[in-house]
Amino acid sequence: MTMAMTGRGHRKIQAALALCLAAALLGQGRPAAAQDTEEWRAIDIRQEIRTHFDRLPYGWWIREPELHLNTYEVEVHLPDWWRGNPTSAVNNLCPERQSRIWKVATILTLRPFYQKRPWPEVDCRR
Repeated sequence: MTMAMTGRGHRKIQAALALCLAAALLGQGRPAAAQDTEEWRAIDIRQEIRTHFDRLPYGWWIREPELHLNTYEVEVHLPDWWRGNPTSAVNNLCPERQSRIWKVATILTLRPFYQKRPWPEVDCRR
């Protein structure tokens, strides 16, 4: 009787493992397809830049991104009450390597504007 129980038990375990494997394989197919369509979708670079800078601290804002000589430029405005080195602060705002911005742009220039005057700019590169 134990051999019959063991045989049935193995079949149940094998069936459960097969179902789990099938569910895992079917589940992996959908996200991969979604990633492929996202990758081939046309990129609106200005929208991507605006979305990236949505995370700015309170009081900071950007002007509309501009294209000059194959380089996208963004003027970052810092509030007058803010204290620190604006060039260093803006340097920390460069997009990460895997950002969709780098699929279109090779250089993103950030120009800090603080206390009613421009400060040295920062070039972000892929």
